[in-house]
Amino acid sequence: MELIFKDRKFWPLFWTQFLGALNDNFFKNALVILITFRAVKIGSLDATLLVPLAGGVFIFPFFLFSATAGQMADKFQKATMIKNIKLAEIFIMAIASFGLYLDSYILLLSVLFLMGTQSAFFGPLKYGIIPSLVKPEKLVLANAFVSAGTFIAILIGTITGGAFVDFDNYILTLSIGLLSLATVGYLFSFCVQKVPIPKSEGSIKVDYTFIKPTWDILRLTMKNREVFITVLGISWYWFLGAATLSILPLFVKNVMNGGTQVATFFLATFTVGMGLGAFLTERISQKKVEIGLVPISALGMSIFLALLFYIGGTVQIPEDVIQPYTLKEFFQQPFALGSFLSLLGMATFGGGYIVPQMSHLQSIARPSELSQTIAGNNIWNALFMVVASVLVMIMTKTVGITAAFLILALINLIISFPLYSFYSEKTLRLWMRFLSKVFYRVEVIGGEGIPEEGPLIIVCNHVSFVDWMILMGAIKRPIHFVIDWNYYFLPTGPFWFRQAGLVPIATRKESEEVLKKAFELIYKDLDDGSIMGLFPEGWITRNGKMRRFQPGVSKILKERSVPVVYAALDGLWGSVFSFSGGKVLLKFPRAIRPKITLHLSSPISGEDYNAREAEAWIAERVTHYKESTPVKEAEYGLQSE
Repeated sequence: MELIFKDRKFWPLFWTQFLGALNDNFFKNALVILITFRAVKIGSLDATLLVPLAGGVFIFPFFLFSATAGQMADKFQKATMIKNIKLAEIFIMAIASFGLYLDSYILLLSVLFLMGTQSAFFGPLKYGIIPSLVKPEKLVLANAFVSAGTFIAILIGTITGGAFVDFDNYILTLSIGLLSLATVGYLFSFCVQKVPIPKSEGSIKVDYTFIKPTWDILRLTMKNREVFITVLGISWYWFLGAATLSILPLFVKNVMNGGTQVATFFLATFTVGMGLGAFLTERISQKKVEIGLVPISALGMSIFLALLFYIGGTVQIPEDVIQPYTLKEFFQQPFALGSFLSLLGMATFGGGYIVPQMSHLQSIARPSELSQTIAGNNIWNALFMVVASVLVMIMTKTVGITAAFLILALINLIISFPLYSFYSEKTLRLWMRFLSKVFYRVEVIGGEGIPEEGPLIIVCNHVSFVDWMILMGAIKRPIHFVIDWNYYFLPTGPFWFRQAGLVPIATRKESEEVLKKAFELIYKDLDDGSIMGLFPEGWITRNGKMRRFQPGVSKILKERSVPVVYAALDGLWGSVFSFSGGKVLLKFPRAIRPKITLHLSSPISGEDYNAREAEAWIAERVTHYKESTPVKEAEYGLQSE
């Protein structure tokens, strides 16, 4: 919490954006509740069309103005622009108050468009300035705070906006609230610190025609494949979120017979889940962007959306119930708890989906183009959300409100497959980290000098079938292990092992072709900057003694002189995954969550690697090795000449 209360660089930005998000949602939710429960009609458009239309009206300016906003954010002083944008918010809220007084929903929808315009200019500034205000190791935490703060602001705005509509004199209270929040936010903006304007290869020219820069910035997001995949992943989240939020008020009213209190509670539940997911993501990430969370979170969202569809199909409202349920009456119904938990689960996984991707985008985009990249991301977001609004309007009129959740769940499930394909190594590493913590108490000693990028070889003793899992869970980068081809080519093995980047290897006697291909893949992975995990003993020890390291690692280092880290696993001999005491798995575990110690050396240069020194370093740190002289066995081409 120190970051948002004591950090003089970050807290002004946090509270400025927090109050802006609060004001946006205070007004938006009040307008949605008014349209939904006061049976507002504009021409031939009723509430079922006006609610998703309102979402589209707010989003459309992001498509129109984000490109120019990104150019301005990269060219001019961000702190000054933030202050000017917050001043504009005061004038927009004054127009909103006038629209409420006139009871003009056309004017109020126009205000929604102006709010979207203001947000379109603020977005590139907000996310573009964060990397200049915090240290790299605090980037995920800062984004988690901004995301969680935004969702808490949405929560408060949702509750207060819906509650104020029930007041007898709601026009006055809404107007005072809107103007007060805008004014306080403007005062906070004076404290946002100025940051250096990034140097670009050429002078940035701001194009105020809006159309051409929109296309140019969309092309900018497509230049780098990783950036583009991340942008599309973020945009898909906003598609799903916009669709869900558009359906929720109608789902509450028309399917579950909930009143304004229930609608407000469900919208609040969504925002609480998002905030919870953002903070859980920060805890899981441990100061590192965990992009591997994305496919897992996408799967979770689909599961809970499908549950909402299932629960909606079970709802039966008695014929004698005329009035909508109050919140208390709603939670007396059999479907209430399930629908609440399903929405909370979907939103929580949503937090785990969006925060890593936003942090990842900030870390991989070029600093001189960061605001423009974020602006391009906002354009894609807007396009996806406008499409979502149109799709919701079509679905609610054709398949119905409840079935819309199933359609969204199925589409999201399909989307999760290419996401997994792109992030498979990082996702599997995250799973291994989770599993290693579930089954073992792992203590890691050393390893502080392991580089965050670049090629590396990890040399480790081989004690059990889960050695690789412990290593993958402890190292904060994916590791490509060399694996016995007999295991690699088990049924379905190649499908899963290929995703983890594993390299199958055979002895010369078994397959000269597989052996040759293994070295080619090892060299390619090292050239690509990967970490290679090698067990130079050749196979898992059967008697608890360490086999002599063979010269295969030295052979690799002659071709690719890269840093080497020694790894000593202590505590796995005697586990059900080792050969201690009999066959693997066919014995009782010696303890629940036994302690495992992983010793990691500092990196040494490839020229300084010596197999005998590696043996001695590891043997000294593993308690079950009783003899100083390793057993000489191993016939894999990787280990022998």
